[in-house]
Amino acid sequence: MIEAVVISEPLTILAALAAITAFFFWLEHCTQWRLFRFFPPLLFIYALPMILSSSGVLENESPVYAWMSHTMLPFMLTIMMLRVDVGSTIKVMGKGVLVMLCGTAGVVLGAPLAYLVVRSKLGPSAWKAFGTLAGSWIGGTGNMAAVSQGIEASGTDFGLAVLGDNCVYVVWLPILLGSRGLAGWFNRFARVDKKRLAMLEQTSACPEAGAANLEMRHILYLICLGFGVTYAAGQTRDR
Repeated sequence: MIEAVVISEPLTILAALAAITAFFFWLEHCTQWRLFRFFPPLLFIYALPMILSSSGVLENESPVYAWMSHTMLPFMLTIMMLRVDVGSTIKVMGKGVLVMLCGTAGVVLGAPLAYLVVRSKLGPSAWKAFGTLAGSWIGGTGNMAAVSQGIEASGTDFGLAVLGDNCVYVVWLPILLGSRGLAGWFNRFARVDKKRLAMLEQTSACPEAGAANLEMRHILYLICLGFGVTYAAGQTRDR
């Protein structure tokens, strides 16, 4: 029986994840398959590393994961946000602001309400697991760890929060990504103004003209800005 090859070196893991990401975006661009209208590339990019890590091909724990979370994530978010016209986006959001605020309230209040419903069947310290889980939904893994330490949650409570977080995420993310294919039906059902949709599409359109004149110095500017913001975010987090 041939043992599975384990990708364990940090650089190799980073290369494999980059290759998976590039491949599915390339496949969508070149094939224009209808499949990607209902199952976007991000769904496959999310699922395939999970399958590889579960099957022993990709290492589950590596320093490169923490490095990507602390360094590359804020770097890439900074670069992506540079192409967003914030002013125009706010103008076309309309009732979207109310929806966003309702979603935020649901995250903040969801964990306490869920705990009140089931607390009679749980131990006296179970509230700490719910508090830790709420910390993750509000601010990600870093905030989850901070909240856990703040309320002095035990290792068991923290583990239960991580388990619940991942179970919900595995179910929620595919639904979220796959729902893009239902956008047209939902817009008709909710009677969304077609003019507002046109404005939103125009706002989110990629500026192709600027990309055609991209030079090496522009890439260096982006790298400098991205890592500058990443450093500032790290300093704020450490405080």
